[in-house]
Amino acid sequence: MAGMYKIFIKGMVCDRCILTIREQLNELKIPVNGISLGEVTTVLALSVPDMAALEERLRPLGFTLLEDKKTKLARDVKALVEKVYSGNYNFPPDFRFSDVVVSHLNKDYNSVSAVFSELEKITLEKYIIDYRIEKVKELLVYTNDTLPDIAFKLGFSSAAHLSRQFKSHTGLNTSYFKEIRKSKLSLGDPDSSS
Repeated sequence: MAGMYKIFIKGMVCDRCILTIREQLNELKIPVNGISLGEVTTVLALSVPDMAALEERLRPLGFTLLEDKKTKLARDVKALVEKVYSGNYNFPPDFRFSDVVVSHLNKDYNSVSAVFSELEKITLEKYIIDYRIEKVKELLVYTNDTLPDIAFKLGFSSAAHLSRQFKSHTGLNTSYFKEIRKSKLSLGDPDSSS
């Protein structure tokens, strides 16, 4: 159900406050479902930069942002996925993302996963697979990394495992993206040489 992302705002005491908050949200082009005293319901969970921009605008006006705990948890999980699957993480033997969640967020993995699915309308496992596949595409097109290198960087058990996941997820072979890289290089695209 869209529009269930809540942001709590301390300092809202009257209808003029609601109008001021609405004006700031409109200027930042943040879609809103509703505003009441102390609470804004947004259509989408705000990104970290959007939250920072909103906070920056509201602070001088005497308002303080208080983020819904579930929304903050989902944002923290996304940041953890990005950190772990950035290509720079040192995967220990028998790595499990659930262990990372428990150690970094000090919360039970099943409850974190349930909150994430409720807010994002996608399971955490599917989100991680989507993220990793997008990262594979990026590394194939913009780096000289081999498939085994990419598999290692992103925590796949092998290049063959990466290839199977990639094919089942995208319908394409990894070689398709290697060809994109070759085309970019032959056209002299400076973004594709690393």
